[in-house]
Amino acid sequence: MITRKIFILFVLLFSTFVQAASWNDGAAAFQRGNYATALFHFESARDAGTTGPAVHYNIGVCQYRLKRYSDAASTFRLVAGQFPKMRGLAEYNLGLAEQRLGNPEAAIAHFVAAYRASPNDREIRVLASRQLRELEPEIRAASEWTGALGLRAGYDDNITLRDTDVIPASITAETPIAELFATVNRPIGGASGFSVEGNIYAVRNFDASEFNQNEISVGVMYGWRSGDWRLQVGAQYGAGSLGGESFDRKGGAIFQAIRYLNEMSSLTFNYDYDNVKDADSRFAGIDGSRQKFQVLYRRYLGDSRQIVVRIRQDLNDRIDPNVSPDRSGLSADYRYHPDVGWGFEFGASYRTSDFGDMTVSRTENLLTASAGLTRKIFGDWRFLFEYESSNNNSTDATFDYRRNVFTLGAVRVF
Repeated sequence: MITRKIFILFVLLFSTFVQAASWNDGAAAFQRGNYATALFHFESARDAGTTGPAVHYNIGVCQYRLKRYSDAASTFRLVAGQFPKMRGLAEYNLGLAEQRLGNPEAAIAHFVAAYRASPNDREIRVLASRQLRELEPEIRAASEWTGALGLRAGYDDNITLRDTDVIPASITAETPIAELFATVNRPIGGASGFSVEGNIYAVRNFDASEFNQNEISVGVMYGWRSGDWRLQVGAQYGAGSLGGESFDRKGGAIFQAIRYLNEMSSLTFNYDYDNVKDADSRFAGIDGSRQKFQVLYRRYLGDSRQIVVRIRQDLNDRIDPNVSPDRSGLSADYRYHPDVGWGFEFGASYRTSDFGDMTVSRTENLLTASAGLTRKIFGDWRFLFEYESSNNNSTDATFDYRRNVFTLGAVRVF
């Protein structure tokens, strides 16, 4: 006959065996990405008496992966409340769950709590800061304007984008320059709904005024969230001038989709369509359409560092084949923009242009490299010094050129 003590010992040993087996099976299923099976085994280990934060945390992660965001929030809330050493990580995951549940205000509160609870965990602080930057536009009051303002001045040694050895002596290729750009946005009705936006761009070439440009555009967008996607559709209208004369009028449609791959990276898909009309009969050749496709990958590396990679395709269908190339491009940028002290950025791009509709077709290959220094100077203003070097090779030697541009300026985001 089994005594009570032996029976209790047997139960404890059996329970320990069940806990270990369930934990190991759960870990193996999790590694395979089978989160439903992993959740079953982790819950079995918990019910068999496994204690400590790890089992609860893994249950919460599985629930999150299975898109059971409400259950995951409850589990991470338990971890944050019962295990102080895990509070920072649990608060961060609580923020992710609330974000997926469509509660940006609650998500921000948890990301702030994660940051404050992790004074010695740099990774959690970086992740929380990144999420706060992403969520900030979603909680701004509907009456608040946001945007950016930039001013630059410098020198361009080839404003003509031609071989300077063959251009007429009467045309000035080198000139001091000044640029102004501004963009504003105002949401109407909160994070999901309509917004209005406007953009202004102007460049002055002091020794070559015939190349001066002005651009202005306005648009209406509608945005919403769908799971891990942020989507926008809208319409815009713009007008431009060249050399002080009206140049073009543009009206078109915009579509944007942002996919959050994880807490540190995202993919953005853009499609723009413009119907272009001349604003003066002298520029009638620009009439037609333009389509732009772009895929952008952004990766945050922590400590104010990020990598941005772009792939772009432009399709033009204009009357004048000289302004109707099909273009493909690839660019990569590395940026370090700290809140204190000096930062830097550098990048490279490659673009190929096909002027296939011309009587004698032409192709061009443009290689550009850029570098810059940045520093926060006061308030939200950031100082910029930038240098850009370009080398264009064309099957028509007239369009072979080199170009160097130096600029100093400042940008403010508000």
